[in-house]
Amino acid sequence: MQLCKSSVHSTLKSRALSTCAVRTIHTTTTFNTRPLFARWIQPTLIRHFATVPESVVVKPASTQEGLDITERAVKQLQTIQKRENDTEQMLRILVDSGGCHGYQNKMELTNTLDEDDTVFEKDGVRVVVDSVSLQFLRGSMVDYVQELIGSTFQVVDNPNAKHSCGCNISYDIDLDKIY
Repeated sequence: MQLCKSSVHSTLKSRALSTCAVRTIHTTTTFNTRPLFARWIQPTLIRHFATVPESVVVKPASTQEGLDITERAVKQLQTIQKRENDTEQMLRILVDSGGCHGYQNKMELTNTLDEDDTVFEKDGVRVVVDSVSLQFLRGSMVDYVQELIGSTFQVVDNPNAKHSCGCNISYDIDLDKIY
């Protein structure tokens, strides 16, 4: 029987039982530990992706349970659809952990739907939100904001947000309103 060399401190014990040899490997590993402060720990959302949706829930554009889409956002999405020559293109919004306050919204254009998506439609444009993110965005408004530093889609008037940072990128969630 040969001994393996490893960078981790290990001992190898072997003894013979009948005609079989049994090996036991004991590994000892030490880590440098530092105290973790509560502000360094951020909640993490887990999003499961599906390959083919079995059913997609389509909801009206303005409900207390969903999202409202402003006219500016509708016009910009229609402009993008015309420019790309793709009327199936949708705006996907998902909530991710990050930023200085814990959560931030990420947006992307997509043509695919996942199994847990909810679609909000207004004047031929669609906004897609997964079920986990919808819990945090319920009752919000999607707007297209034009500023000197750039133009972006933004989620505004989120009733579930307690505080937001100065640049309006990240925010805290009032968990009492969600659960």
